[in-house]
Amino acid sequence: MMMSEKFEEKFSEKFGGHFGGKLGQQPGSRRLALYGILLALTVIGANVKVLGSVAFDSAPAFLGTLLLGPVGGAILGAVGHLVSAALAGFPFTVPVHLAVAVLMALTMYAYGRVYGRFHDLTAWSYGASGVVAWVINVPFSLAVLYLVMQDAVWVLLLPLSLVCIANLIVAGLIYSHLSSSIKARFTR
Repeated sequence: MMMSEKFEEKFSEKFGGHFGGKLGQQPGSRRLALYGILLALTVIGANVKVLGSVAFDSAPAFLGTLLLGPVGGAILGAVGHLVSAALAGFPFTVPVHLAVAVLMALTMYAYGRVYGRFHDLTAWSYGASGVVAWVINVPFSLAVLYLVMQDAVWVLLLPLSLVCIANLIVAGLIYSHLSSSIKARFTR
């Protein structure tokens, strides 16, 4: 097997099934439709602002993480934040919002990995993954942004915490009320 074939095989194992097929194949139409629906819900949530670009745009990304896996959630989280920031006019500058988009992707990825690790223990998995998501999304993100924004980041602590927790609760409630047949159609 040539080096490129090995790479493609490993890449397909890791990321190829992300949209529902092997690398180079058409994505599953159900999964692709779910991405579209969740992105549309992200845009709607991005219009429900609390402070600047802090909005209810991440609930669909958290839900997408539970249904589509950590990579799908990371994509939804990053795009969702960029849409929310664009609708607010990039109040903290484009480079800062690009950094926040990367941090949102990291948040969703970690949330999905922790949830996947404990998915058999439902209450524990929601709690543990929610704490990890909050830690990355709020204190860690604000610590990173402190390098650029200095003391202005502390203004975001309370609204960002409340909105993050609300988004987690909304996503968890929706996911817990989905039937197992619907979950089976989309889950990793």
